[in-house]
Amino acid sequence: MTINDSSAKEIAMKFLQQHYSIIGVKNAILKDGVWRVEVEVSSFGVYVKTVWISPKTGTILEYA
Repeated sequence: MTINDSSAKEIAMKFLQQHYSIIGVKNAILKDGVWRVEVEVSSFGVYVKTVWISPKTGTILEYA
């Protein structure tokens, strides 16, 4: 199973929806074997959160 950019975006948005209102995905870049998805969110202000996702499993590796 390989995760494409639209799947990576969907995984990141579903994960962040648990705590934030989603404004939109800024970008999804496959770099060094990991998807890096930047999502603009709102929670008492507008922020950009980054989620790192394994392209092989779709597992969230890290977020900030």
